[in-house]
Amino acid sequence: MIKGRVIKNYNGYYYVDIGEHDLVECRRRGKLKQKILVGDELMITLLGSYKGIIEQLLLRRNSIRRPAVANIDEMFVIMAAKSPDPNRFLIDKILMTCEYGGIHPKLCFNKCDLDRAAAEAYHDFYTRCGYEVYLVSAKTGEGIAAIQALLTHRMTAFSGPSGVGKSSLLSRILNRDDLSIGSISNKIQRGRHTTRHSEIMKLDRDTYVVDTPGFSSLDFEHLQPRDVLSLLPDMASCGGICRFSSCLHLSEPGCAVKTAVAEGKIQKERYETYCKIISSIAERKR
Repeated sequence: MIKGRVIKNYNGYYYVDIGEHDLVECRRRGKLKQKILVGDELMITLLGSYKGIIEQLLLRRNSIRRPAVANIDEMFVIMAAKSPDPNRFLIDKILMTCEYGGIHPKLCFNKCDLDRAAAEAYHDFYTRCGYEVYLVSAKTGEGIAAIQALLTHRMTAFSGPSGVGKSSLLSRILNRDDLSIGSISNKIQRGRHTTRHSEIMKLDRDTYVVDTPGFSSLDFEHLQPRDVLSLLPDMASCGGICRFSSCLHLSEPGCAVKTAVAEGKIQKERYETYCKIISSIAERKR
């Protein structure tokens, strides 16, 4: 058997990189029941003519189900500084989805040339929340070199909602003009989806970029309320020092989280995100 990495999944066929020029087209062994994601590392049996059988799914370091991708070294969540205007609650939920998958993401605000003041405000806000934030412009090329410098020897995923210019930005970053680029609907100010499945682009022997569709699963109702705080790194450090170990940081006395919010150590908007999600969990469990 030989080790490989899933580069693409199409109609039940898995295209596996084993370090050679061509990919190996594989089907799974019938007894293998686990779901296989793009980015998964596998053991395969070669059948000749670049065909193979997947024998074993190796242990994942991390994974996100929607978009379906595994074993990410870095993830950039791409938003637009303007057109469409970013929604902080949506941004927080996307970041929390990454944290739930074991990935501490980076934020990238595209179209910063359209509204410099707004871009700087988002940069400052999320930097204070503990995230690395990059301001870029696919149109002018601003900030592209800083992202390119982070790609070598890593598998880096790029994801974000439609309309933020992800495909245009990736075309700039990768110096490619063959990526599918959608336009923005003037009526609803949203982009047409251009990426339907996660797919890895191999840039070098150990350098990969993953183009993923936008996040399609952002619900946390399956979590227990006490687990939500761990998905907000800037708030999690305060959670263990409340007066009561069962504190949900809502109306309990001696709450360290609420004290940190009042003192400006935790952003009020981030705390509001936490409260909204706790409320949605409570509604679902009724």
